[in-house]
Amino acid sequence: MTGAGPVALTEVPGPPATYAECPDPATEHEPEACPGIPRPAAAGTGGVAGTELPGPAAARTGGVVRTEFRTRRAEEAGRILGAAHGLALRLVTAADGPEYGMVRTDAGAFADGAVSLPARIEFITDEVTALTVVAMSAGLFERTAAGVDERFGAGDVLLVRPGGRSCFARHSDTRFTTVNLSAALLAQAAAVANPRRPGLPRFTGSTPLDTSLAALWTRTRSFVAETLASGVTSPLVLGQAGRLLAATALAVFPNTATTADGSSPADTRDATPDTLRRAIAFIDAHAHTDVSLADIAAAVYVTPRALQYAFRGHADTTPLTYLRRVRLARAHADLEAADPRAGVTVAGIATRWGFAHQGRFAAAYRRMYGTSPGATLRS
Repeated sequence: MTGAGPVALTEVPGPPATYAECPDPATEHEPEACPGIPRPAAAGTGGVAGTELPGPAAARTGGVVRTEFRTRRAEEAGRILGAAHGLALRLVTAADGPEYGMVRTDAGAFADGAVSLPARIEFITDEVTALTVVAMSAGLFERTAAGVDERFGAGDVLLVRPGGRSCFARHSDTRFTTVNLSAALLAQAAAVANPRRPGLPRFTGSTPLDTSLAALWTRTRSFVAETLASGVTSPLVLGQAGRLLAATALAVFPNTATTADGSSPADTRDATPDTLRRAIAFIDAHAHTDVSLADIAAAVYVTPRALQYAFRGHADTTPLTYLRRVRLARAHADLEAADPRAGVTVAGIATRWGFAHQGRFAAAYRRMYGTSPGATLRS
């Protein structure tokens, strides 16, 4: 159905947009972040509780890899956790006995995890190679870097930034979630947030710009974690989830991409009806692929900001809302053409077109077509 004509430009509820208008970052200096989780060398020296595997148990579904481990050996816990989160650390104090654990889902451009360290464990971090957002759910995490002491408890969110500065960290009966974001994903989100400052953004602080933004991160991460837990492997869904996380990180933490509005007179000049027509043609032809706001803008040779202006000024909508609208129409066409006796399901068609949450898909579908997806499939 990719050859169907343009869809009427009307607003349709859907998942959160994968870009964000971000506040200006704070200017005060923050110490180099040190991980909220221990690190070691390579995973693979036994000690996984409940199995004889020589390392964490991993399962691959499509392009998603789910890893889970439990161990009572503190050194092994540090080694596996560090390898997963890009941390080079030296254990100072750690006790064998408590059951340390991690569940991690790696989707390529990003990874989501949950960690349990039910004991007192201290370490020194010499190098951090991956960017990680840590959200505390229980216990106390303390760290010292560049003479600055910080304490984080349940509800706090912090950023572990790449760098070589040494820091000391202590976990006391902690549970927390982690999200790793690739450099490519962050650069793409930064290009949308500020097209006049392309490239990889540098985070200038490790705590949220505002206390309310910690809750924003937690809600966003929970939304993505639920999507991953559903077992979805659709590139469209995973691409949207990754971009949403990266955009939210730029909105929550101070960084060089969002220090200014990023717009220019050229953005207004380029926001023409012709830009809108070319963007609609591109979206109609590529709605079945994992396209982002930046991809659409690049295809019509304007900035993401100019593209947003064109849709808002000439169609009273946004590019991503129109994209969701097209995908909803394609899902509708597939439901009408499908034979449920052949094993076709509403969930399968919805996921194919980038709708991970079936309840939200059904609600949007009913608002647009006045009936349920299931009724269309059975008709």
